[in-house]
Amino acid sequence: MLKMTYRKISLKIIIIYVSISLLWILLADTYLYQYFQDGKIISILKGVVYVAFSVLLLLYLMKQSWKSQQDLLIKEYEDDLTGLPNRSSLQKTLENFIYNKEVFHLLFVDFDRFKMINDLYGHDSGDFALMQISERLHNNNYLTSSDMVARWGADEFIVLIKNRLYDDIEKFVESILTESTIPLSINGKEISISISIGSVQCPIDTVNSTELLRFAELAADEAKKAGGLRHVRYHKELSELANKELYLVEGLHNALEKGELFLNFQPQIETETHDIIGVETLIRWKLENKFISPAEFIPIAEKTGHIIQIGDFVLRETCKNIPLIEKEIGKELLYSINVSARQFYQKDYIQRTKKILEETNVLPSKIVLEITESIIMEYTDFVLKSLQELKEFGFQIAIDDFGTGYSSFKYLELLPVNIIKIDQSFTQAIHRSRTKAIVQSIISLGHNLDLKILAEGVEDLFQVANLNELNCHYLQGYFFSKPLTLENLLMEYKK
Repeated sequence: MLKMTYRKISLKIIIIYVSISLLWILLADTYLYQYFQDGKIISILKGVVYVAFSVLLLLYLMKQSWKSQQDLLIKEYEDDLTGLPNRSSLQKTLENFIYNKEVFHLLFVDFDRFKMINDLYGHDSGDFALMQISERLHNNNYLTSSDMVARWGADEFIVLIKNRLYDDIEKFVESILTESTIPLSINGKEISISISIGSVQCPIDTVNSTELLRFAELAADEAKKAGGLRHVRYHKELSELANKELYLVEGLHNALEKGELFLNFQPQIETETHDIIGVETLIRWKLENKFISPAEFIPIAEKTGHIIQIGDFVLRETCKNIPLIEKEIGKELLYSINVSARQFYQKDYIQRTKKILEETNVLPSKIVLEITESIIMEYTDFVLKSLQELKEFGFQIAIDDFGTGYSSFKYLELLPVNIIKIDQSFTQAIHRSRTKAIVQSIISLGHNLDLKILAEGVEDLFQVANLNELNCHYLQGYFFSKPLTLENLLMEYKK
């Protein structure tokens, strides 16, 4: 592309030069005869003026050409938004480092939840956030003039650090992670951000530029999977995991069409009577006669976007089965559906969800939408309005895994919630006095706010007794039942 642009500039110079030269040849005699009568003088003047003018014109055009070339070079190797070196510049520098046998670390810096900022606040706000992160990286005190910060992708940056001990790398990473937690002011609101970092070292891990970038990205992905705001050093097991992930990604493409995804239902029990009051609908996947753990494929589905279609499938299939379930069991139940952050932040999520209930003729009051703390951790007008709209339509709202983060407590009074689900980590540690006190506080808080309380992960009679003593409304866990297929659910609880 650059060569083609150079040709255009050269062609432009030739056209301008030839055009003016022809005009001079055609008009010079007429113009000069107005002042001089001697043909010899006119001939000399024509030549002198032509040469002088040609030299000045060529100098001017060459200067303009040089400026244009410099601008093109800057554009070719500089990112338009951040002013940092771009992908092309980074690749060129990386190849030079490898060719010169430099010892260096490559860090892959990935902006957590960037898409959410774009969706909620618009692309201008997303660009502003990217510029802020790029400035924080570029101005970090641990970097020197021999190091490099480049923009690699939409929300990805690469840092090359030469001739530094790993302890120095750790200090740099720690400073960047700490600085990334400083909120950004976007549209007058303080927005929390974070980054995930993966690192690799040359020549220890590899001396291939493509592999260096891929290994560092794998490590950054691992950091993001672990919750973000952390650094992961590349190790060989990550490549093995990546191969398995690729296998699952390819399988997810056609899993719905092939009928490989299906539902399980885990009963929810009334604490005093031990009667079934509802079920949590859970997605399961059987790929090539092997059951794939949800802990493996759900994060991948969220990353690839398949979770949106899977979420719609879960809700639709649940609604389709409600008449049969209630007919066989002989009572009305509540049906809890997990909602991921990726689903919730889709602009048409509410419309799609309403449409599924209208098409299946199911009352929204039967459906409990379970939202996680990852949704409410960024408390915004969008989150509040969306939850209010869902509740006004008739859905019940539950906070899943309650108590694992400060944000649940912080916004519980403000959010339109019906049910609190106590995280299983508290349930299974209820034999400890301090944990029991925490559970008691959560249950008391729920009662005071007129909310229903459900404890997850109930596995033994001791836990049942303690939760009954603390007046917990509902229980769920393997003590009562593991997740069941539809057929087994109907057999187990048939009236």
